[in-house]
Amino acid sequence: MPFYDLVCVTCGEEFNIRATLAERKEQKIPCPSCGGQDLRAVFKAAHFSVKTADAPACPNSHICGSSCHHMH
Repeated sequence: MPFYDLVCVTCGEEFNIRATLAERKEQKIPCPSCGGQDLRAVFKAAHFSVKTADAPACPNSHICGSSCHHMH
């Protein structure tokens, strides 16, 4: 089952939930805050970087690990 980032149109609550595609399409997912079922998808930017073999190592990799954003 996929996870969905949703926002409730009724109360504005934004949440993440694991649900089937059928549950989402048939509006069977209730808002955890108000119970409303008028939900809209929230799209968030994905952050990632690709390190090539000849790229210099980040001097801050001990702080930010694999999600390093210092080296672009």
